[in-house]
Amino acid sequence: MRSRHRFLVFVFALLTLVWSVYLFSLQIFDPFNLAQGIRVRYTPNKEILIPTRGSIFDANGNLLVSSISYNQIDIDRGAVSNWSERHKVSLDSAYKRISKAIGDNCGVTPETVYKRLTMNDKKTSIQITNKVREMELERIIEAFNKEKLPGLNYGFSSMKRIYSQGTLAARLMGSVQAVSNGYDDETSTKSLYKMSGINGIEATYDDQLSGDYGWREVVYDALRERVPYPNLHEKPSRDGYNLHLTIDSKIQEIVENVLYEDIEKYKAKNVGAIAMDPHTGRILAMAGISAEDKSIDPGLVRVKSNIPVSFMFEPGSTMKPMTMIAALEHNVIGPDELIPCGLWMVGGRRIADTHMYGGLRRMDIITKSSNVGIARIAQRVGENRLYEKFISLGYGQKTGLNLYGESSGFFAKLDQWDKYTLHSVSFGQAVSVTALQHITAFSAIANGGKIMKPFIVESITDNTGHIIEQFEPEILREIASKAVTDTVRYYMQTVVDRGTARHIKMDYIKVAGKTGTAEKALPGAKGYASDKYNAVFVGMFPADDPQMVILVFYDEPAMGFHYGSTSAAPTFKRIVEDILFMPNCNIIAFDDRLIQNSLQMPDLRGKHINEAEDILNRRGFLYRIEGADSASVVVDQFPKPGVSVDPGHHITIRIGRSKQSSPNVMVRGEMPDLRGLTVRKALAEAGRQNIALKIKGSGIVRQQSIQPGSRLTNHTVCIVEAEI
Repeated sequence: MRSRHRFLVFVFALLTLVWSVYLFSLQIFDPFNLAQGIRVRYTPNKEILIPTRGSIFDANGNLLVSSISYNQIDIDRGAVSNWSERHKVSLDSAYKRISKAIGDNCGVTPETVYKRLTMNDKKTSIQITNKVREMELERIIEAFNKEKLPGLNYGFSSMKRIYSQGTLAARLMGSVQAVSNGYDDETSTKSLYKMSGINGIEATYDDQLSGDYGWREVVYDALRERVPYPNLHEKPSRDGYNLHLTIDSKIQEIVENVLYEDIEKYKAKNVGAIAMDPHTGRILAMAGISAEDKSIDPGLVRVKSNIPVSFMFEPGSTMKPMTMIAALEHNVIGPDELIPCGLWMVGGRRIADTHMYGGLRRMDIITKSSNVGIARIAQRVGENRLYEKFISLGYGQKTGLNLYGESSGFFAKLDQWDKYTLHSVSFGQAVSVTALQHITAFSAIANGGKIMKPFIVESITDNTGHIIEQFEPEILREIASKAVTDTVRYYMQTVVDRGTARHIKMDYIKVAGKTGTAEKALPGAKGYASDKYNAVFVGMFPADDPQMVILVFYDEPAMGFHYGSTSAAPTFKRIVEDILFMPNCNIIAFDDRLIQNSLQMPDLRGKHINEAEDILNRRGFLYRIEGADSASVVVDQFPKPGVSVDPGHHITIRIGRSKQSSPNVMVRGEMPDLRGLTVRKALAEAGRQNIALKIKGSGIVRQQSIQPGSRLTNHTVCIVEAEI
């Protein structure tokens, strides 16, 4: 027995020794390469973290553009099946609990989730939805953890750009597109998904808005469920920076509303406008609209070119103040010297004005917009000096704003000028500009001679509000002395006070401006189209110390409206009036503007129609007549007596029958629209309908006291204002 016992002890000791040596060799020497298998099993996968694209705000902090990130939720039905078996729960019950956890915390109903889970008997993973927001996903994860439910897999799906103000500044903001290299095997995700700007501010500042990718390590078990594992690494993503623009959305809205109305009125192909602070270069509004923009999808509008920075046009007579700057700087003409105007034959070329003016002083050359006068002055300035001045003003080069699609315009190099170029560029031919270039140059006239670098982004911040980059006003160069620019600005004021833009003169604020009309160059050929024009107006206010400069231009407005004075200038006036009526506008006190411009509505009730019309005409009201045929007495009026009314506000007077009515007074027909017609054609049209006209001015009819469509009496007298 003792020997047997010793034998067993020996055998077990030997086995223990052998087993220990075996385990030692496995642990230390790894002869079967088991460590590699362990490493493979526990090598974490990398999951890419997608940054959220930055937001865009206006100058007052109003949100213009933002982003929403969506996640995809999948349920591994194999994991759910194994879980239900282990926990003695029916698979159907497990599906219902999962459906409730998802459906109660996002936009998908529990019934829809359940239907997805039970659509077939397969135990594969199935997508439930790919439109789950971040906050919803957090609630779903919390619900799964609380109920200890299995099978939840989730990850980034897509991102949507939200334009909070609809189509406001659509072309300026631009658009984005989703960019992805597709499914990545290593990370099991769309690793390079991003939203990339394709035009507008979205493209210009794409690097700042995009953010940086991040990643995190994750470990899955055999059931493809995430396993808590120590020492996993992570690099957080950095969301895109936010842009704070100089754009004032209220001014932007005013500009766009007026442009949408007037492009239809003037039947133009395109229209553009910019409002700028001349002392800083801040762009307060920038809008470009095509005739079809209102009728197409907003998404299609956003991918269109930004007209004020990309569209080139000949500036026409709006170039004359720039030529005058060079003339005053080099003192080539005295203030009272008379320059022969009207017609000039030079170098075999005929240059003509709209009128035979005779001799004009330099101020009147701007006031009356004389081509001959400014061409003669340009000849005195000379090619070299005029070329250098226009280059210093920024023509033929980009402004430095660097908005996506910005054009440099066209301004031929001096060695490419022919014998006609000097005279042509002096009054805005043989040179093409963008609205941004042109308003930057005019801002120098407004601020005392400084070319300011235009800017549209005030600052760039992160999500905590920390300023990453701040932009400040920057003077690029000085192009003239303050005395010179003040003189040219005064000449521009006379354009509005008594010149080609006198019909937009405002009683409550002084405006300096310049009209321009230019035939469009024939594409691919020399010469100009006889029936296609650009109409331009640039104005600044108040004239003595401009706080804002606004440029408006029309591309191919209808004939009659093809002059800068008949389309661009009235649009400018409407924009200015609406801006000055803004409650927070401090350019001119709101009460002062209202008091200076308003008239008290007279009491017309009970008066004979002839007397009522005479009162309205004498006071300068615009009015419409409504009422039954053969009526003769005013029975009602809108606005009511005593109300303060802007003279531009349309008055409605309603006429009715009276026992004392004169039998020879009756309503006959409706008032035609005479606006846009020449005085001669307006008189002919009025004559055909036996309407008496009182004419103020000459040229094209811009305004009529009786509104189109009003009823006419046989004593009606309509006052029309005309301007060249």
